[in-house]
Amino acid sequence: MSAPANIKIATRDFRVFQGKDESLRGITLDIPSHRILGIIGPSGSGKTTFLRGLNRLNDLAPDTHVEGQVLLDGQDIYHPSFDVVSLRRRVGMLFALPVALPMSIYENVVYGPRLSGIRKRARLDEIVEHSLKAAFLWDEVKDRLQMSGLRLSGGQQQRLCLARVLAMEELEVILLDEPCSGLDPISTAKIEDALVVLKAKYTIILVTNNTKQAARVADDTAFFLMGELVEYGLTEKIFTVPDDKRTNEYVTGRFG
Repeated sequence: MSAPANIKIATRDFRVFQGKDESLRGITLDIPSHRILGIIGPSGSGKTTFLRGLNRLNDLAPDTHVEGQVLLDGQDIYHPSFDVVSLRRRVGMLFALPVALPMSIYENVVYGPRLSGIRKRARLDEIVEHSLKAAFLWDEVKDRLQMSGLRLSGGQQQRLCLARVLAMEELEVILLDEPCSGLDPISTAKIEDALVVLKAKYTIILVTNNTKQAARVADDTAFFLMGELVEYGLTEKIFTVPDDKRTNEYVTGRFG
């Protein structure tokens, strides 16, 4: 199956079961390239489960199975022949809590490239500078790259983790699961500014419990509720004239 040129990821009746419980109920969604998709909805609505399904992190959860399809450039990532290692090089993920590795800032960024076989110091230096600049962190750490990444502030550690994702040369899609949930407004703004710039090169999918954040940075927004996709469309429409009453009640703060 081939995907339309502008569709990066497509899900077709995608369902996730945890034991006998259906966590996601038949999600069908087309995600265009080089845009930011914001996924909103109350806690327990299936947002993170959907996100983890896009690079098969759900595989790691016991007693979990999926039905339907997730197509990346038209290829079903759940097909038995699909290379999961390659998938995770192409689809990187940033979690709510920053997970800086217990090593230097420099070594945090080059961890993935080294595993991929890159050894030349000049090339690694180039990757570090480019990735840290893209994550809006370079100017703050360029003179202390050998310092432990664990000594950075929470907001800086989150941007370091973003730089580590960006260092993967095969990267095409960035998944973010509430990346600003524990950050101050200044750090949040830096992450958001980075995402707006990065969409020129990558497709970005952002799960957020902050509807104002989705309104600020997302081009398109999907509203999930109790494992179902209630509504999906241009962010401006979702937040001003949604088609579904439940969407309107959520974005106006009447529940959730």
